[in-house]
Amino acid sequence: MTSDANQAPDGWQNAFSYIRRRGRFTQAQARAYENLTTRYRVAAADCSHRSEPVGLEIGFGMGAQLLAWAEQCPDWYLCGVELYQPGIGAMLTRLHRRQLSNVGLIDLPAQQVIAAMAADTLSEVRIFFPDPWPKKRHFKRRLVEQEFLERLYAVLKDDAVVRLATDWAPYGEWMVEQFAMVPGFKLVEDQTRRGYAEDTDTIRGTTKFEARGERLGHNIRDLVYVK
Repeated sequence: MTSDANQAPDGWQNAFSYIRRRGRFTQAQARAYENLTTRYRVAAADCSHRSEPVGLEIGFGMGAQLLAWAEQCPDWYLCGVELYQPGIGAMLTRLHRRQLSNVGLIDLPAQQVIAAMAADTLSEVRIFFPDPWPKKRHFKRRLVEQEFLERLYAVLKDDAVVRLATDWAPYGEWMVEQFAMVPGFKLVEDQTRRGYAEDTDTIRGTTKFEARGERLGHNIRDLVYVK
């Protein structure tokens, strides 16, 4: 771990104070968060200039999809970005149990992480079910917006893939509009469906937030972009 693992670039230390970090821990989550966070935490710069492909999952929740990705791609190095501490504890519990060596934790806002990475770092980015911030006055808090995508574009390798999913239809439209404002991204997949199907051509399993959206009767929209 480098000494700047918790240092936010560009003076952004307080820029995203509205993002929820704390919550109710189980005993196992609390123990893992206390004992394992330092062991697995990396700085954004640690993900740059690696010889193997580097993937990034932003908002990994409880970590199930991130660790499945790590097991499916053992020759990749994966950086998981999350701030919600019980989720971090849950992921670290599973990570430590499985003894995977190709996963690092970054517990900083995604905007800061991207800003600290070197150009041409990432081969794939996954953003599954980000907070849609549905109220208009909160739109400025949405992760997927033009400035963030411009920064993201700079740290992607040529032909890198960005995978997204949402169960909030207006946010799906918003994502498409924001990507359209950043030249160089090409939309290669756009699927909308009701409910999870085993034969659906998607690289992820069902997430907690997806299952909640399905219970509420929401359509699920998957988007894939290529640089």
